[in-house]
Amino acid sequence: CSTWGNFHYKTFDGDIFYFPGLCNYIFTSNCKSPYEDFNIQIRRTTAQNATVITHVIMKVEGAVIELSRGSVHLDGQLVHMPYSHMGVLMEKSNSYIKVSAKIGVTFLWNEEDALLVELDKKYANQTCGLCGDFNGIPLYSEFVSGKTTLSHVEYGNKHKMDGPTEQCADPIPTAAPVNCSSEFVSSSLSTFSSATICQTVLTSKAFTSCNALVNVQDYIETCIQDLCHCDSSMADFCMCNTFAEYSRQCAHAGGQPLNWRTSELCPKSCPFNMQYQECGSPCSDTCSNPERSELCEDHCTDGCVCPPGTVFDDINGAGCIARKACHCTYEGQTYAPGASFSSKCRSCTCVGGEWSCITRSCPGTCSVEGGSHIATFDEKHYSFFGDCSYVLTKLCDSNEFSVLGDIHKCGLSDTETCLKSIAVSLNGGQTVSPKSNITIFRPSSFFIILQTNFGLQIEVQLVPLMQVYIDLDPSHKGQTCGLCGNFNDVQTDDFKTTSGVIEGTSAAFGNTWKIRADCPNAKNTFEDPCTVSIQNDQYAQHWCGLLSDAKGPFAECHSTVNPEVYQKNCMFDTCNCEKSEDCMCAALSSYARACAAKGVLLTGWRTKACTKYTTLCPKSLEYSYYINSCQPTCRSLSEPDVTCNIEFVPVDGCTCINGTYMDDSGKCVPASSCPCYYKGTPLSSGEVIHDNGVVWKHKEINTLVISPFSWFFSLSVCTHPMVYIDCSNATGDVIGAGCQKSCQTLDMECYKTHCVSGCVCPHNKVLDAKGNCIAPEDCPCVHNGNFYNPGESIRVGCNNCTCRNRKWQCSQEPCLQTCSVYGDGHYTTFDGKRFDFEGDCEYVLVQNYCGQQSTGNQGTFRVITENIPCGTTGTTCSKSIKVFLGNYELILSDGHSDVIQRASGGEMPFQIRSMGIYLVVDTSVGLILMWDKKTSIFIKLSPSFEGHVCGLCGNYDGNGNNDFTTRSQSVVGNVLEFANSWKVSSSCPSANGTKDPCTANPYRKAWAQKQCSIITSEVFAKCHSQVEPNEYYQACVDDACACDTGGDCECFCTAVAAYAQACNELDICISWRTPSICPLFCDYYNPQGECEWHYKPCGAPCMKTCKNPSGKCLHELRGLEGCYPTCPKKQPYFDEETMTCVETCGC
Repeated sequence: CSTWGNFHYKTFDGDIFYFPGLCNYIFTSNCKSPYEDFNIQIRRTTAQNATVITHVIMKVEGAVIELSRGSVHLDGQLVHMPYSHMGVLMEKSNSYIKVSAKIGVTFLWNEEDALLVELDKKYANQTCGLCGDFNGIPLYSEFVSGKTTLSHVEYGNKHKMDGPTEQCADPIPTAAPVNCSSEFVSSSLSTFSSATICQTVLTSKAFTSCNALVNVQDYIETCIQDLCHCDSSMADFCMCNTFAEYSRQCAHAGGQPLNWRTSELCPKSCPFNMQYQECGSPCSDTCSNPERSELCEDHCTDGCVCPPGTVFDDINGAGCIARKACHCTYEGQTYAPGASFSSKCRSCTCVGGEWSCITRSCPGTCSVEGGSHIATFDEKHYSFFGDCSYVLTKLCDSNEFSVLGDIHKCGLSDTETCLKSIAVSLNGGQTVSPKSNITIFRPSSFFIILQTNFGLQIEVQLVPLMQVYIDLDPSHKGQTCGLCGNFNDVQTDDFKTTSGVIEGTSAAFGNTWKIRADCPNAKNTFEDPCTVSIQNDQYAQHWCGLLSDAKGPFAECHSTVNPEVYQKNCMFDTCNCEKSEDCMCAALSSYARACAAKGVLLTGWRTKACTKYTTLCPKSLEYSYYINSCQPTCRSLSEPDVTCNIEFVPVDGCTCINGTYMDDSGKCVPASSCPCYYKGTPLSSGEVIHDNGVVWKHKEINTLVISPFSWFFSLSVCTHPMVYIDCSNATGDVIGAGCQKSCQTLDMECYKTHCVSGCVCPHNKVLDAKGNCIAPEDCPCVHNGNFYNPGESIRVGCNNCTCRNRKWQCSQEPCLQTCSVYGDGHYTTFDGKRFDFEGDCEYVLVQNYCGQQSTGNQGTFRVITENIPCGTTGTTCSKSIKVFLGNYELILSDGHSDVIQRASGGEMPFQIRSMGIYLVVDTSVGLILMWDKKTSIFIKLSPSFEGHVCGLCGNYDGNGNNDFTTRSQSVVGNVLEFANSWKVSSSCPSANGTKDPCTANPYRKAWAQKQCSIITSEVFAKCHSQVEPNEYYQACVDDACACDTGGDCECFCTAVAAYAQACNELDICISWRTPSICPLFCDYYNPQGECEWHYKPCGAPCMKTCKNPSGKCLHELRGLEGCYPTCPKKQPYFDEETMTCVETCGC
């Protein structure tokens, strides 16, 4: 429906009428539905006999938008476009102000005379206003109602809407308009009569395609009327409006008007080097998204566009440029083509708006922080609460070196664990040749560094807690084992055990690396220590909050190292520890060190927090934030100091400064007070040790006190068939009880240096889990904490594994990987990286058009998702999905699917079927999409796409660390920079950081935690050992807090269903829905008195349906939960349209 020029209107049903009203009128509103979705009102004024629209008020989705020339107000506040609010997007599109609402309303206004509203067909028969009732029949119920006929003016006056104190006069019906055709018009084109100019332009070559689509006669007449009433000075304005309107109507009908404007007739000028096009794409290619126009679904509009072969420079705002002249952006900085940046492990150069990067292999770092938080060499973070000695890292196939760590309980709860000591064993504990020199030194009072010459460096932090950082040379890639993972740049297999399968939880994985047989197994724990103490929680929130504070002392590192995981660990440790401050400061120093390792040196943070450690330095030593070389010692003045050539990540701590040197007693003295050294007298206080010996151990002071009771237990009587070994009268080569093997430690070396008395199994037998002695070949296989006897099989992913000789032998089928998006923006990429992002634009989830470099292999598909927000916190209530594949497009929204053929040719590549609560889309290219018709999407891709896709689902190369690859091919740390780069339309506003919904709605937090605790409860117990529930629990709490304007149960149920679905993928079927928790009402589909529909928690895999009568599916999926019919033999087919069982399907 539109209005233009001199009071002309065209209704939804196609009537064109003239109504010269100057009041406020309802243009169109959704008046015939119980809730009014939209209401649009307009007001015109006349100036110099030409009329313009001066004021528009729209009410859409509960928001009031006021438009006047040059300003946009939303709910009384001035806003700047582009602006997005609760599913309503306001932007400048070509020369129009465009307001589009997700409910199906699009509004365009050229800020002068013309205004156009497009409505979704679902509003047919539901509208009122000057635009009519949208019933598809011209005249009726607008101008002809029953027996009465209304004139145009009477009809218009019906829709007047005066303000509270306004009394606006109605227009007087004019006499029949003068016959103008004979008049001459004095304009720049005065040689023509008004009739001929209108006729000539509207039937000219430019409009040939249009004349067939839109009846031109009406427009010729309105053009003549306007010229008649127009002031001669405004003749051009009056005439051009109708030509422009005809052009718009033509484009709306699917035609392609050509350029009818000339330098004499209605000329338009454009900024920069842009060109005016009558039918230009409203989706212009830009530097930040050069493939925008390929996904355009709007019809063309008139306006300024870039000449072919160029893109609009939206980075510098410099008009249209060649794509290769585009600048690149990285972490908020702009780089010209050819400019580059380099960080420790890679260097990138800007080529035509995209980064071309070279990665160098870098040393890996594995850390144990806070006594329980482990980061592997591949940067997988997990928490493990052990109570034993564990192999941190070793070479799998040799015993050149092993790094062992003692992690023990050090508090009241099971989760309070501390790193007590580190041991390094070389060559299996044998004496080593003098070549393998090891240097140990203290660069500061807080750290000890051990340096080897075979690519291993260990940094041990002592203050405020013991933490360890192991750096390993890239030459050892793919050869390591232990809690630190396998160092192969793939995070997803870091929990792979020596038995050959990947464990599901950190506890199951960590237990396989115990060294001693007599330690207990660690268990999975889900409790959050911050819920126990309110004071600890507030203390932790305050201090740990500094890590992510955008104005805090750590802010300059945010773009390099994401503080999220450090803040989570800080919260956990600060609430959990008895010495909260020490644990908090250790966690803050961990982040500072992670930044230093990436080259960002944070100084001054101890002025805000943890100041006491700067004042606790011994006399004459001073605290320093940045120590990256050996300590100055008196000894180094006389002889070369070997420790000064060692490079290490800068540390902080107490050291000698200002030209003082440390003497042998540990005091800082000026050089003049230093003694001289000759041929290095024996070293004291463990400064530097050239160690040809066996094991180097550094123990914290308190572990030197050996418990006086240790001998008491060794006298206990052994249970049969174990025998007692007494070391006091044993021969030299007896190893003793310290090396008694169990089934779990059978593959471990023995790291004992002396004999230990105790009970052992005779004849090289080993202990099983129950404490009996059995032959090693009878040991069971272990997976996720369950034991399997030799010969038993399990299913891991899509492979079957059989237990043989304690190892799993698995089939090597490549599995489809899944990317999932659910709830309020919780993403898990194909490579298992989890992140949260809420934005309400359209985003590319996955596509195989990645980077200009890969133009050789043309892409085939794109999957695009759009969040449809609701709730005061802007939470997502539903998603719409578009899949572009071949010449077809599939749109999933509002619980329905529509297929659109975009170009001719090709057969339909989609097979759509219902499976329970999910709609499953199978495609011929190896892409499967599962959608629960609300906010959950699961995308499965075949392994042939590994490394060839991009988007919010990551690049599917197994390495989660590079999943934040932006559209311009740079890997960033900030989720907002990454996700915003995948917007489909660059005019949609970028999403900003969101605040925690439970902080925004504190009154919902308790309810959310209570409801979501079902995930960590007994209901899901059999899944806990396979899929870690903590992440799902946290996501559930966030969503349940966020959905505060209705739909709260929906949000909660989706979050729990996502965990249930993850369990279902692993063949763990959990029936968690009850009549009170998220019930599914399957009886709704049963005919009266029948009972063929039932809820099945894990569904039926592939049914005979009318859309798929063969009952064979392109990809066999696990069953999905939902309502399923049991179709009788007489009616074997299930008709998805009517949801009934039928004998035969129609055509």
